[in-house]
Amino acid sequence: MKEKYLILAAISIVLSAMILYAYNYFKPLAAPLVLIDYAKSVSVPYGDLNEYLSEDGKYYLWFCDGSTDCTFINDTALRPLANEIKIGEFPEITFVDMTYARKDISPARLKQLWGFTAYPAFVAIEVKEGQMVIGPVIQWGVNNPIGKDDVKNWMIENGIWKGLQ
Repeated sequence: MKEKYLILAAISIVLSAMILYAYNYFKPLAAPLVLIDYAKSVSVPYGDLNEYLSEDGKYYLWFCDGSTDCTFINDTALRPLANEIKIGEFPEITFVDMTYARKDISPARLKQLWGFTAYPAFVAIEVKEGQMVIGPVIQWGVNNPIGKDDVKNWMIENGIWKGLQ
């Protein structure tokens, strides 16, 4: 009788180990942040941003990590602006996914590289002969959240607003 229990226990352990291994093997990886609603045309992970900006041209970037602040901007600024001019998205704006950005990047380093100290942030950058020139920037602040008018004015300032001014 004791032999049966040992065999049953061994089979249970092996079976459990196989199930656990199979679960971990086939478990899906965490999906990168999908653009919230608008600016869906292009999405760039923060780690690939320098490569994305390697060609000369103007770039309009939305730095965000999928937080509730990003959702707030999407729901109260981007969606209403898109509805106002009857478009589905803003193809000029490139979404920069900050989800997997190093958490030890200091606000001073962000300011030096991209012109803002906190995100979500909208940044206009022009690349000329490999040199980045940072243009108008709007950034999220606890006491100064980004609103619909802020985003619209930023778009107008950068010449990408398609609606009436």
